[in-house]
Amino acid sequence: MKNIFQTNFDFNARLDRLRSQMDKRNLDCMLVHLWPNQYYVSGFYHHLPWYPLSLDSSTESPLIIFRDEKEPPIFLCGFLVYNAIKEGTWLEDVRAFDKESTLGAMEYLAEVLREKKVDNGNIGLEDECCTISTYRKLENVLPTAKFHHASDVFNLTRSVKDPEEISLIRKAVEIGESSMRVAMEVAKPGVPEIEVQREVEIEMRKGGAIREVETMCQSGIRTANYRAFASEWKKIEKNDLVMVDLGCIYKGYSSDMTRTWTVGNATDEQKKIANDLYEVHGKLMDFIKPGIQHKEVASFAICEMESMGYGSNCHSFPHWRFSFHGLGLGPFHDPPDNHHPDVVLEAGMVVSIQPGVRHEKFTIRFEDDLLVTPNGVENLNKIPKELI
Repeated sequence: MKNIFQTNFDFNARLDRLRSQMDKRNLDCMLVHLWPNQYYVSGFYHHLPWYPLSLDSSTESPLIIFRDEKEPPIFLCGFLVYNAIKEGTWLEDVRAFDKESTLGAMEYLAEVLREKKVDNGNIGLEDECCTISTYRKLENVLPTAKFHHASDVFNLTRSVKDPEEISLIRKAVEIGESSMRVAMEVAKPGVPEIEVQREVEIEMRKGGAIREVETMCQSGIRTANYRAFASEWKKIEKNDLVMVDLGCIYKGYSSDMTRTWTVGNATDEQKKIANDLYEVHGKLMDFIKPGIQHKEVASFAICEMESMGYGSNCHSFPHWRFSFHGLGLGPFHDPPDNHHPDVVLEAGMVVSIQPGVRHEKFTIRFEDDLLVTPNGVENLNKIPKELI
C-alpha cells in the first residue's frame, strides 16, 4: 500500500487493531495529531517529525479514525501540506480545509464529524500531546461531544512489532552503530565535543537516517551533567571519559544506544563501576523474557544496583526512570514504559536497557536495544560495551 517510504506495512490490519482498541473504550472516533501515530496508520511522515508542526495554523493536520469500519479515515490538513500528504499516504480521503472552505481546522473538523453523525459521540484524544489550546477549541466547536484520554489506543497497538518494523529497527541500529564507530575514531585529545557530534550526525545522514534528538557527546566532568549536549568550548582531554548517547530514525523507526569509554587510562574507581554495570547488563539480558512486567524489570535492575552499593544513585539519579523503555516509532512512545508499568512483555516488542551510575565527577552508562523473542531477548547491538 502506498506510503512515503514505500514500505510493506499492512495498514488495513493496523486499522483493524486500532478499531478493536477503540471498541473496548467505546470510542466513536479518534483524533490523531501525534506524528508517529499518523505515520503508523496513514503512511505519511512529517518532514520534521515534531508534534508542534502539526498544530501550526498553516500545517495543522488532524487525522480522523472512525470506529465504524465502513467509514475510512479522513486526513484533514492545510492546503500548504495537501500535496505532500497526498503523495505520502494510501488514504484516499485527504481534505484541505482552507481550500474547500473559509473555516479554520477545528471548525471544519466539526463539520466533518457532524456529517458522519459522531459529533455527539465519544471522541478519543491523544492526552500525552493534546494542548490546552486544542482542547478548548474542540470543546467550543463540539459542545455536545464527550472527550476521552485515548493515547493507549495507539500505544498498546504499536507495542508488538511486525517483521517489517523489526527489519527497519535493525537498520536504524546498524546506522547508529556506524555513527558510534565514527565517534570513537574522532574523539581524541584536543577535539571539541561538538565536532564529535557533527561527525556522528553526518554519518547518520550518509546511512539514510536522521537524528532522533540532538546527539549527546560529553567528556570529563561534563559526563556528570545529566542530558547535557555537546559543547563548543569543552575539548576532550587525555584520560577523559567520553559518553555518547545517540539515536537514529530510519524510515520512521528508531534506535537508541549509549557507549562510555576512556581516551587514555581509566581510574580504578571508574573501572569498578564499569565492571559492575557490565554485570548488571548481563543479568538484565538473562532476566528479560515474555511474561515479565515492565515494573518487574525496573525493580530487578534497582535491586541489583542496590546490592552493589548504588542504592542512593538509583533513587536520586533521574536516569533510572529511563533505564528500561520501549522502542519503535521514536523512544519512549511504545510500551513498555513508566506510564505502563503493568504491561507484560511479549515476543516482538523492542526495548532499550541502559544501566548507569552518576558520580559527582562523571557518569558511566551503556545502552543497548533488545528484541524480545519467544525465549528471551536478542541484543541488536554488536559494538562491545567493555571499553573501560
